[in-house]
Amino acid sequence: SVLVLLAAFAVANAVLRTAAQRRLSQARAVARVAQSALLREVPATVTAGRLASRYVSAAAEARVGGDVLEVVPDAARPRWMIGDTRGKGLPAVRLANVAMTSFRDACAQPGLSLPEIARVVDRSVTRAAGDEDFVTAVFAELDPHGWLQLVTCGHPPALRLTADGGLQALVPRAYATPLGLHPDLQPSTFTISPGDRLVFYTDGLLEARDRAGRYFRLEDCAGTLRQPDLQAAADGLLDGVLAHTRRKLDDDVAVLLVEVAPVRAGAGRPPDGGRPAVLTAVAGAA
Repeated sequence: SVLVLLAAFAVANAVLRTAAQRRLSQARAVARVAQSALLREVPATVTAGRLASRYVSAAAEARVGGDVLEVVPDAARPRWMIGDTRGKGLPAVRLANVAMTSFRDACAQPGLSLPEIARVVDRSVTRAAGDEDFVTAVFAELDPHGWLQLVTCGHPPALRLTADGGLQALVPRAYATPLGLHPDLQPSTFTISPGDRLVFYTDGLLEARDRAGRYFRLEDCAGTLRQPDLQAAADGLLDGVLAHTRRKLDDDVAVLLVEVAPVRAGAGRPPDGGRPAVLTAVAGAA
């Protein structure tokens, strides 16, 4: 009868739905394991600094994407890399893994400067990338004498929130193309002070839009970034972008906050022997 057919259809539909949910749960579990392998846990403290990081994938069912975030807590000068691979899906994840692995290996080689480390990563990305693939990135080295050295390759500039509340962009002296596109790797050095907070992020943060198409404004988040607890500041920043987009991101978002601890006495010379780069105030910061 019709009732028997409807009942059978309902049972079959329930079985199929349960099986699909089970497969989705298994895929998410595998993706979480993959993400933990690719994105190692960021330490809470390094020499002359405290850290807080957050990562959210635009594909909720995957929970893993093509953003790059890696910290190497060297005892003398901690280094980190944050970046974004072109494209989405498994090819982007694979290229991100190449970049992060190469960065770890380069940092383990004694005596390499930050530009030399970036050059090693660029060679690895170039070998692994397709014809139209590339990785934007910022490489950073924190000198406990009060210097921050950056190598920027086609990536949005980091921000500096000073202890007195000013928000400034760490604009490099010269812009380089992304990794994989033959960048001219030039370091830029900035002075930092105890209490400063440094904000590194991927462009998914800047490109996040609300329903009206308005972009997320990082310069409006100075109050959130000033929260006394660094982990709470990172949570607040991520909550802000998710609320702005109603939890519908079009791109992955990675964020790294660094709070500068008291520096060693004697400023010495900048790592590259040059003059500190000029800081640019961020318009609209409050």
